[in-house]
Amino acid sequence: MPAGGSSSQGYSRFFCLGWLTLVGLVLFGWRLGKPGLMDPDEGRYAEIAREMLELGDWLIPHLNHLPYLEKPPLMYWLVALFFSICGQTEWCARLPSALAAWGGLYLTYGLGRALGGERLGFWGAMVLATSGGYLVLGRLLTLDMAFAFSVNVSLGLGYLALSRGREQLWPISFVALALAVLIKGPAALVLAGLVGSAAAWFWGRQTFKALSRPRFWLILAVLLLPWFLYVTWRYPEFPRFFLWEHHVERYLDGVRFHAEPWWYFGPVLVAFMLPWTGLLPWAIGRRNGLPYRDRGFLLLWSGLVLLFFSFSRGKLAPYILPALLPLSLILGSGLAEVSAKDRRFWHEPGLRLSLILWGMVFWVLLALYLFPPAKLEALIGLAAPFKPYAPWILLLLALTPTLTWIFRRGELLLVGALGVAALLPLALEGLGPWRSPREVGLSLKDHLRPGDVLVGVFLYSQGVSFYSGQVFHLLDFRTELDFGKQLAPNAGLILKTREDLKNFVARHPRVFFYLKYPEFVWLKTQIPGEYEILARHRDCLLVAGRRKYF
Repeated sequence: MPAGGSSSQGYSRFFCLGWLTLVGLVLFGWRLGKPGLMDPDEGRYAEIAREMLELGDWLIPHLNHLPYLEKPPLMYWLVALFFSICGQTEWCARLPSALAAWGGLYLTYGLGRALGGERLGFWGAMVLATSGGYLVLGRLLTLDMAFAFSVNVSLGLGYLALSRGREQLWPISFVALALAVLIKGPAALVLAGLVGSAAAWFWGRQTFKALSRPRFWLILAVLLLPWFLYVTWRYPEFPRFFLWEHHVERYLDGVRFHAEPWWYFGPVLVAFMLPWTGLLPWAIGRRNGLPYRDRGFLLLWSGLVLLFFSFSRGKLAPYILPALLPLSLILGSGLAEVSAKDRRFWHEPGLRLSLILWGMVFWVLLALYLFPPAKLEALIGLAAPFKPYAPWILLLLALTPTLTWIFRRGELLLVGALGVAALLPLALEGLGPWRSPREVGLSLKDHLRPGDVLVGVFLYSQGVSFYSGQVFHLLDFRTELDFGKQLAPNAGLILKTREDLKNFVARHPRVFFYLKYPEFVWLKTQIPGEYEILARHRDCLLVAGRRKYF
């Protein structure tokens, strides 16, 4: 019997959509703007959107007033649009990611409902909403959540069009694929191509025939080519830089682009699926629930995402975000049956063993956190930004499987997961003082007067620019602005030598410096004057210098 079958009794569409709306509002809206935007990613994308509004150029993204073409512009357009509507705040900056995460819950529910009924859709969406990696990335301004949502819409609707004969979904699937490319680039095409090709290999020629229809590829061309052709016309170097250097080389060259071992995404997946990780082996190994073909597609979907990025030499944790939705549906199919009234599935040895191991692991981790041995004190000290919530999160992660095993109530799993999910945003706020230069940027903004300039001495912060509204003059060093410097060599924002810095300072009435302490010592000895430290962020200083003393 499908997971939805008769076990969907009591799970009306109104009940499911009501819970998804409430959970989405709380998990992805509550205190969304509380922590400051964190460098490098959040500061970068917010600053690009701010400069888009400031310069009035919506076609060529700029960072520090230099062309920034590492990624396509759709996410910047969305953030700039929200800035123009509700102001340049942290809440508005993160809103596109939060809406994409919230939309992912409805997508999961809709797919689960189509595959197995209301109960499966509800449990799959709840698993996804409360998975730690999904929740955290849904509350941060990055490209990854919007990219994952668009890719998952494309793959999910494409599968429904193919397996359920819902031909009207194909155009939406291809539109979503085009939007994914406009968010992050051609990786979306590769993922869709891998999953589509594998589906065609396993399930016959009808899949290939559906995917090769010219009108669908015309949709991609109409949506994608205008921007890419325009940028190529403006900057002929763009295709080589964008396609080769930042996609092919990023995939093949782990030295320059976040080199990690092949097994890197194993621990990442374990962390991202918490608190549900302990049940994944049980859910994947079950033979009941989803029909064989649907289960196979979900495994194919998640597995190919993990394999594709595991073969990449350069790796970042959020890359595997599109794999969480199909895994949540697989896990949701098992939980949907466990929570049914007859509870016969509690006799499954794999489930009992999973709950016991899950509980034991987190009781041990809680004990080690509260009473750390000397060898682990330094490691546990890394969790300092998350105090005082870390012990409560560990306690919930230990209690949830324990109480579920004792009382044999599947709903306790969801209650515990929601409790952990409610604490995670509060714990995430602890990173703000460590990662966000908000106070530095706001201090600079308070002190700025017409004619003042900002100089980064071997240091650059996109967040400082966003909060202050001031771009940097940079003493030349390698940054993500290198390609932009090539495209706009006469922008006047790059100081090539320390002598250039001395001459630059002499031409301006007041200069603000963003630098580290060793460079501050050099500054005071080589450019005599009066300096005042205005703000600090970790080991970085904001210093004001007055020209009349130079």
